[in-house]
Amino acid sequence: MSRPLRLGILGGAFDPVHVGHLFIASAVAAELGLDRVLFQPVGDPAHRTPVASSADRRAMVLLAIRSDDRFVLDETALRQRGPVYTADTMPLLRKAYPDASFLFIAGADSLIDTPWRRLDEVAAELDHFVVVERAGADARRLEPTLAALPSDLARRFMIVNLPLVDVSASAIRARVAAHQPIRYLVPDPVADYIARAHLYEKP
Repeated sequence: MSRPLRLGILGGAFDPVHVGHLFIASAVAAELGLDRVLFQPVGDPAHRTPVASSADRRAMVLLAIRSDDRFVLDETALRQRGPVYTADTMPLLRKAYPDASFLFIAGADSLIDTPWRRLDEVAAELDHFVVVERAGADARRLEPTLAALPSDLARRFMIVNLPLVDVSASAIRARVAAHQPIRYLVPDPVADYIARAHLYEKP
């Protein structure tokens, strides 16, 4: 009997997708033996308003991941009516992959700086919630968040220390608006797409 697929989930606005996302997905996949990483752009995120359209962000993700067979576009959170919460996305993903083992991947900053609605429901759908340490986001600051969860769910959270790739989508947007190069911060096809579509040119 074959083992269930081990699927990583990397969700976000991807406004735009950048090399930091790709490195985290690749490194976590290698370290934790993932079969695939689902890149999951969120159409209407609950906690922010994206600059680029859903269609543009979907297109950029496809361009960014096309050269790595481990990476797959998942459109579940694009199709949901907003505002989209991960707790509502996970049951839909479970229906699509009923036998899979799920590992959600997120930066420590996203858990520290943003209140997660129904985090217990998210954790209950996962084998592990993988927290990647980021600049300025000490994972020890997660302790109050984890302490508020039932102990069996809190144990599903694991910290992964990776080499720091300090790239942010907001910094990339600012560079585009300032007519500064973004090559090597995003994959070349994404940089070309941003230029052709005139994305992020207004500050």
